[in-house]
Amino acid sequence: MTKGYLALVLHAHLPFVRHPEAPRHLEEHWYYQALTECYIPLIQSLEALYRDEVQFQLTVSLSPPLISMFTDTLMQERYLKYLERLLILADLEKRRLADQPDFRALAEMYGNRLEETRAFFRRFDSNLVGAFRGFQDRGSVELITTAATHGYLPLMRTHEARRAQIQIGVETFTRHFECLPKGFWLPECAYIPGVDALLRDNGVRYFFTETHGLTFARPHPQSGVYAPVYCPSGVAAFARDPESSRQVWDRLVGYPGDPYYREYYRDIGYELDWDYLAPYTPAEGVPTDTGFKYYRITAPNSEKQIYQPEIAEGKARSHARHFLQSRQLQAEHLSEQMDRIPLMVAPYDAELFGHWWYEGPKWIEAVCRRAAEGHESIEMTTPSRYLERYPENEVVELSLSSWGAGGYNEVWLNETNDWIYRHTHLMETRMGELADLHYGARGLVRRVLNQAAREILLAQSSDWAFIIKMGTAVEYANRRLSRHINRFNTLVDGLDQGLPHKPKLEELESQDNIFPNIDFRVYSHHYRSGSSLNRRKFRILMLSWEFPPLTVGGLGRHVYDLSSAMASQGDQVHVVTAPAPNLNQYEWVAGVRVHRFPEDRIRARDFLTWVHELNLGMIEVAESLREQGQQFDVIHAHDWLVGAAGAEISRAFGIPLVATIHATEHGRHRGLHGELQQQIHGEEKQLAHDAAALICCSKYMAREIERLFEIPAQKISVIPNGVEPISLGIRGWTGDIQTPADGGYILYIGRLVPEKGVQVLLQALALLRPQFPELKLVVAGIGPHMEELQQLSESLELNRHVTFAGFVDGSERNELFRGAAVAVFPSLYEPFGIVALEALAAQVPVIVSDTGGLGEVIEHGVDGFKIPPNRPDLMAYYLTQIITAPGVSLQMARKGWQKVLTLYDWRYISERTKDVYVRTLI
Repeated sequence: MTKGYLALVLHAHLPFVRHPEAPRHLEEHWYYQALTECYIPLIQSLEALYRDEVQFQLTVSLSPPLISMFTDTLMQERYLKYLERLLILADLEKRRLADQPDFRALAEMYGNRLEETRAFFRRFDSNLVGAFRGFQDRGSVELITTAATHGYLPLMRTHEARRAQIQIGVETFTRHFECLPKGFWLPECAYIPGVDALLRDNGVRYFFTETHGLTFARPHPQSGVYAPVYCPSGVAAFARDPESSRQVWDRLVGYPGDPYYREYYRDIGYELDWDYLAPYTPAEGVPTDTGFKYYRITAPNSEKQIYQPEIAEGKARSHARHFLQSRQLQAEHLSEQMDRIPLMVAPYDAELFGHWWYEGPKWIEAVCRRAAEGHESIEMTTPSRYLERYPENEVVELSLSSWGAGGYNEVWLNETNDWIYRHTHLMETRMGELADLHYGARGLVRRVLNQAAREILLAQSSDWAFIIKMGTAVEYANRRLSRHINRFNTLVDGLDQGLPHKPKLEELESQDNIFPNIDFRVYSHHYRSGSSLNRRKFRILMLSWEFPPLTVGGLGRHVYDLSSAMASQGDQVHVVTAPAPNLNQYEWVAGVRVHRFPEDRIRARDFLTWVHELNLGMIEVAESLREQGQQFDVIHAHDWLVGAAGAEISRAFGIPLVATIHATEHGRHRGLHGELQQQIHGEEKQLAHDAAALICCSKYMAREIERLFEIPAQKISVIPNGVEPISLGIRGWTGDIQTPADGGYILYIGRLVPEKGVQVLLQALALLRPQFPELKLVVAGIGPHMEELQQLSESLELNRHVTFAGFVDGSERNELFRGAAVAVFPSLYEPFGIVALEALAAQVPVIVSDTGGLGEVIEHGVDGFKIPPNRPDLMAYYLTQIITAPGVSLQMARKGWQKVLTLYDWRYISERTKDVYVRTLI
């Protein structure tokens, strides 16, 4: 009877080391050694099990760099040459040791194994992918993978960089093994919240985490590390069993330290004359391991004794027996406390077995044989098989963790290697910007961006930071980092200054040739890999009291842009809106089905009755659509005016309600000052509680909603408003800005109400008049505060300098932007500030008040200036900076325009909105 399950997991990884520019390269030796001592012996042990019809289950993670080197013809050819050199050295060793029979026998053993290795390698056409795939096809090995270059995910700056590492890793595996990996090895077992969702989006079912990542989870898992848990994303997490790991890993009591095992550090490469060894080493003048090791570890403080392979293999079998007996005792204890058969997860670096611990592959073989015999009632399994047996598990939120020393990030981030991240973080940011700007690139531009993506991935390898921390091949790690950083910068700088010379690009593609099918767009904010739910086409019923051409504020335009973006992506969108004179009850607008009920349904003169009748009309339209056979996945209500209809339709149709709150009554009036405002506030609160999920345009608004309506923060998603540069007449970067000397003016566009702060701008202009007597201001917009502002302008003696343009339509707005030297938005309260975003899209420098969502749009000194509200003195100071430094203004305008294309593109906003829909449907 099975008392416990054992999941033995081997993670095989090496950094991508390939140097076609040199016929023999020292660091390529890492890969050749691992092939000879680890990967091929492991496969040979598994083949022995298969020949003997031993039933076993093993999980092996193959990293994309390792897979790439397995399949690289240059590396295959060089490995065969490496073996040929070692076979010559074996013959020399046999002659040198002719008078020492025990040592000669070891030299003969090494020579025979090298011959077997060469024959084995040729049998698989020099490609070990086929060998591993064979075991996967037989069902005895579960193959999984890891991040593209084993990048350390918690220390990456952007979501897109983590996504690229995971997605490219999965794609590389899938291309070679023709199936998705069921599991994923997080590099260094390093977990950061959110990574599990990326794994889910790429079809991964489970991953591994360090012990304390699970024991510190919330809520605390009842079964500890001896059963998997689910993350909120639905992906399972398996934690390392510390007891089974200690028996192998521990440097004091672990099995590899047994006195009869081969001594790793006594190699002839460091002990014999250089002239004798030189022709057979990977680099001239650098002593290194040859694999010819003649001594065993021996007892501490004793003279090293000769290695005896037969005794060492016996020890491996003995340790396998002890390992399984320990697991049995462990399982017997755990089974008394658990509602299922416990699982002990034993994950190790594959390179430990054979390279550091020469007898390791034989130990693995012995564990598999003994487990199959059933002596200890321990059954080998894989994580996916365990999930099939126990599909129901606890849902927890895991803790940040890694299996490095200290349990967190300090191995990969410390005083020796912290300099790496200022470069890689900048590379991530630039790559994201370029992927957005050149999303549709073809030809040479696309090749440049794909190569830049390769360079950033190679620079992100966790191996470099680890090597630097450990003080081993530090010079090489530094050289590799510098190479990839410099190559990336050269490539992306060339996009601004002219494309690189084609032969140079071809040289880089040839040297760093990993990931031949890479797509740089994975770094774009607009790119969606997506789960099946993300990729589905939604049927959306959207409710909005205004919709073009009937618009009062920005809400109608927002709904139009969002719904048309969704329609362009293949989603079916129905918008139900208020009736209006001379407009059809049904029309097709930019791919969106727009429905209006008859005008006579609304007869009320007072505002709240009008809202009530509006909602009744919307419910009638929705019921009519259902009677016609129309089905929907989600209701999306925009603001409180349509909240009652949204809630009723959601209940009647049995589908979730998502609500976007564009502003609050409390925020608009900076408090609630009357009965009507109190009633509206109550309606807003009701909508917030009725909705399954809420969307708002800024973090400021999210905090306001959370506080005013007592809504948990996790229910609110912040998705900014968007803007379409083409609607402003902008089709690309112009590189041209206006100055006052060219007739450029200060521009304000917006409603004329006190909270917009135009009075502050007039006061600032008065301060500037002595220094800039010809400076002009154009105020575009209407509102109840206009007359008061005109009076203020007159009292400040600004009539000659200020033009009140009144209401402007889209074409007039575009014309005003084209002539502006700077656009100013001095609001005292602002949930978002869409006009400021339009100014950025129009490539106009901006100054804004650091209030509400407006302050979140601008990064001070990067893409604009921010000032505290109601500070005309600071407004005047930064206007002077804009006017007198056109070079700075141009740079900020460019950054602002790039931001619009990245974060405020409607396609991106549409996808993020549908992510919210997905969460309500799970």
